[in-house]
Amino acid sequence: MSEKNPANEDKKGQLPPWRASADPGELMSFSVRAKLRQRAFGEKPEGFSSREKKPILTEAAPPAAAPVSAEKEPAKAQSPPAAMPDFHLGKWIRKTLRRRTILGWTLLCFLPPAAILAWAFFSWGASLQRSDMLAEIAKQGVAIPEDFQTRLDKALLDLRSGDARKALEQLTRLEKETPAVSSLTYLVALAAMQAGDPEVASAQADKSISKRERVADSLALKAVIETQKSGRSAKFGDPRVRAESYLRQAMIADAANPSPYVELATLLRYQKRDKEAMQLLQAARSRLNPVDSHTVVDATIALLNLQNLPDNELPANIQPGKDITSLFSAAYVAMRKGDFANAATHLSTARGQFPADLYFYLVNDPALRKFVSQPEVTNFFQ
Repeated sequence: MSEKNPANEDKKGQLPPWRASADPGELMSFSVRAKLRQRAFGEKPEGFSSREKKPILTEAAPPAAAPVSAEKEPAKAQSPPAAMPDFHLGKWIRKTLRRRTILGWTLLCFLPPAAILAWAFFSWGASLQRSDMLAEIAKQGVAIPEDFQTRLDKALLDLRSGDARKALEQLTRLEKETPAVSSLTYLVALAAMQAGDPEVASAQADKSISKRERVADSLALKAVIETQKSGRSAKFGDPRVRAESYLRQAMIADAANPSPYVELATLLRYQKRDKEAMQLLQAARSRLNPVDSHTVVDATIALLNLQNLPDNELPANIQPGKDITSLFSAAYVAMRKGDFANAATHLSTARGQFPADLYFYLVNDPALRKFVSQPEVTNFFQ
């Protein structure tokens, strides 16, 4: 039997020299690490299945490890690393975008109708509130008797002339017949106070305040009722303190109303608080109308009566007094008769005697204004 020729070791079926000398354990380690190294760089190594996490060895497992040489320790078998869970970034982004797209379309579909519905409800509520406010202010649709105005004027005339009891009866009937008419409750309270019935007056003033009608005047009226109690025994505190409190509330309830300022100034003067009273009176003066209402109405009535008289029925000669009504009446009669020099004298006296705002308001009355082009009196209209 012939010996094997070493030169023929690389024949078919025999290992080449570099394989024959390799350690089987090293070959196993090299094969596994090579595949793992390719996988770490994103390459798909040969011998790996796409569905399996463990490497698939194409070669048969090597035989048992050879004895360990003294010079070199055997390579320890390395187990493959734990499988990492698959994480597909693209799939996650697509799912996120899909969810956000669905949410966006949902909001786009439902938010505009919801906004329109909310706006409609808000506008409807605001419209109702505005209508109620306008109806409250204008008292739209309030039905009143045909003789309402005549009876009201008569009751107020009785109240002004001093017949408060008669005025109270008439105003009470009017309030029951037409409770929606503003200020009637306050007028009943005022008539009751002047008629000497403070309990009814106070109750009606409270009712007027609850209806939000003439709040400042009703508070001032309650203050006057409290001052009337000061002469009688008061069981609960000082009535003057309560009166001052009512008046200060009235000043807040209607900051443009001068009456609470005047009433409080009078109350403080009784308490020797003159400095405070002066400040209140100055504040009241700044809130007064630029003209005296009583004087304006009286003078206008006098001029209107003269204006409606024919020339032959005009007074022959008016001797004006110190009041502005008689001065303007005398000036008007003089101008009607063509005596503009005498009219200029009367107007000059009135302009020097009365406040400028009151004078210029009355001199521009329609009855007098038609003579503005006359040279003798032109300057008195400017």
